[in-house]
Amino acid sequence: MVRLKILHFNDVHSRFEELAKVASAVEELRDDNTVILDAGDNADFARLETEGTHGVISSAILNKIGVDAKVFGNNEGFAGDDNSRILSEHSDCPVITCNIYDLKGRKLGFLDDAVIVERSGVRVLIVGVTAGDWLNVFYELFGMRVKDPEKEIRRVLVDYEGFDYDLLVVLSHLGFEEDRKIVSQLQDIDVIVGGHSHTVLEKPLVENGVIIVQAGQFGEYLGEVVIDFDVEKKVEHLEGRLISVRDFEPMPEIMELIRHYSEAADKNLSKKLYSVPVDLNHSLTDENPLGNLLADALKDVMNAEIGIINSGVVTGGIRSGAITRKLLHQLCPSPLNPTYMEVKGTDLRMALEKSLLKEFHLGDGRGPGSRTRYVGSLQVSNNVQVSVDSGRIRLITVDGKPLDPDRWYSVGTSDFLQRGTGYSELASNRNERYRPEFLRDILQAYLQRKSFLTKAFDKRFVLR
Repeated sequence: MVRLKILHFNDVHSRFEELAKVASAVEELRDDNTVILDAGDNADFARLETEGTHGVISSAILNKIGVDAKVFGNNEGFAGDDNSRILSEHSDCPVITCNIYDLKGRKLGFLDDAVIVERSGVRVLIVGVTAGDWLNVFYELFGMRVKDPEKEIRRVLVDYEGFDYDLLVVLSHLGFEEDRKIVSQLQDIDVIVGGHSHTVLEKPLVENGVIIVQAGQFGEYLGEVVIDFDVEKKVEHLEGRLISVRDFEPMPEIMELIRHYSEAADKNLSKKLYSVPVDLNHSLTDENPLGNLLADALKDVMNAEIGIINSGVVTGGIRSGAITRKLLHQLCPSPLNPTYMEVKGTDLRMALEKSLLKEFHLGDGRGPGSRTRYVGSLQVSNNVQVSVDSGRIRLITVDGKPLDPDRWYSVGTSDFLQRGTGYSELASNRNERYRPEFLRDILQAYLQRKSFLTKAFDKRFVLR
């Protein structure tokens, strides 16, 4: 009999200090028949060390742990072709994702479909797959497209028909419900090691004879699956569990890697880009120059009639002096994209009405792509005037004309507001489109434009 052990984690999102605890747990549990898997979103470019090393810190830590295979999550894919390639090239293990292609329908050269790992004569075929569907609008900004996972897994299994393997594992960054769909569509899978939905499965779910496991998020857990094979290499027994790593000490070697790459990232991102001559204050609750500048910039870069942004996407103000990539990243860590959309005047007014209420300013700012705590108030471009009397909006004008409640206005914003996060009325939009830059890239471009610095101080909300 052979006992195979699979140790797995997912959606660490660059919480590398927690991953150092996971590494200690791995060291305690691993043996010669252990396979270690990462189910995606290990690298999150909202973290300075990840941004400042093009993701190399993530690969270096996984190399130290001794991961046997990892799948690309959407956060790795959204890092763009260059960063994605660097992540893969610095990985000692295969990076397996069978359903990501370029826009001409070609497989990406830095991703493999699958890998076979052998332990004590037991051969494990591991196929990687990641989430697409609505996320494709963002992948396509970086020249990639994600195809249907079920069809692509079938394609890979046909390619491996001539190979001798004893266990089929799908390393999935599809999310728990999508994993369940895959199980209903494909009969030959033995185990799905999942990620993307941040689901905590304390015990494996068994559906159609397939074991589905997932280990939460942010390095809080290490998953363990134990599989016993009989002398004919048939699965005799299979069980799994989650192990909290809270009480494990961080592995010193991992902490040293974090320190090393932190210094490298700081050096890379601290080079002066240019200087700004004025202070640009920030506020979560009130109109502020930095929010105004970003709203003006989004209107301009998206060629829209109105710019609108929530102040919660920015974490603080700017003092006069040097601007660096490090400062911009600290100010605007969320990987949110400049977005064009069209919104009716009545929905714009309702969102701006909400923006006067403090319960919305300090509402939960978390959501897809967001890495900040609060929603914040809405900031508008300088061609919009909002007259407020006794806490209520009396009049909104756009280019000197009253806001028409029935007219569709073109708006430059972010994908955070386009999805209606925090201000649900803004989700009633149409004709959305996106740019590949992040908001911090827009700030970098427009903070050096004198005209935009000047009009950032123009009042848009006027109290009567």
